Amino acid sequence: MTQLTTAVVLLVTASLASFRRAGLGFTNKGTALHIDSLTDEQRAAIDAEPKLSVKEVSADAIPEGVDRTPFDTFLAAQSQTEEKEKTPPVTKTKSANTTAKA
Repeated sequence: MTQLTTAVVLLVTASLASFRRAGLGFTNKGTALHIDSLTDEQRAAIDAEPKLSVKEVSADAIPEGVDRTPFDTFLAAQSQTEEKEKTPPVTKTKSANTTAKA
């Protein structure tokens, strides 16, 4: 199993065509969010909002038609961060003067 299929996704569906809460936009078609992309305050606000339905699913269970943009954006940012952490820092070294005098 890959990290993508085991990722916990919040599937948030608004009871209105569009609705905003916790600085995020949601639709009645659903919005997929990576669970780690939210602060505790955002999660609490979303969970407490009666106009939003929240369901936890795995990434491979995101239904067709759901807006995956926030989920995919979070994964891309995580991937970039991991790549930066894997890349060793560039160090400058003094180069020796190899030009011979005649």
